[in-house]
Amino acid sequence: MGEPPFLCPYCDVELHLPDNVWYYTCDHCGKHLDLKSQFAYLRGLDSFREGQDILEKLNPKKHRSLTSEQDRSAMELFRQAYSSLQVAFQTDLEEFQRTLGVEMMTSMAHEFMKRNMISPLEVNFWNSLMIEQTAQNEYGLLKRKIDQADGTLAFFKRWRWRSRQKELLKALAELAEKIKTLEKQIEFIDIPRARNKKWKP
Repeated sequence: MGEPPFLCPYCDVELHLPDNVWYYTCDHCGKHLDLKSQFAYLRGLDSFREGQDILEKLNPKKHRSLTSEQDRSAMELFRQAYSSLQVAFQTDLEEFQRTLGVEMMTSMAHEFMKRNMISPLEVNFWNSLMIEQTAQNEYGLLKRKIDQADGTLAFFKRWRWRSRQKELLKALAELAEKIKTLEKQIEFIDIPRARNKKWKP
């Protein structure tokens, strides 16, 4: 079997890439692609899924040995995935890739923490990004509910949802400061472009 086709992450059209090119503009949607980042993301996704499959096959009812051969294999795949996604996050990814990338990094960071393979600061960083992402998604969902509310109880529903939005905005502001502090403490060579900088309430 040959290599799977490369699909544009923005419009899902198959692209026929020339050799030795690291930047490419999609012929269909016109989006500019950083291929080094895209290939790193795909490598990371494949390694993460393979490692996840190994962990899921271990008997969850038994105490999982963190030194078993299967666990070591899974962690090696996770290390490869983690390194690849770090490269991928050196530039802006498509939004679905970014959100899934944050989820994968957070999941792997927690597994690494159990085995003392990562600093608590880095775990805290990815966990904070995951919380921020979840809060932003909830805010957006509430916004749509407010716009669509009707009926006799619409006023009370909107009031409750707007109150929750205020809570989320306060939490997001605190998270933003926490993330900035963690970025300084970790001293990233290149801060991962893993946050949704375009998000607005």
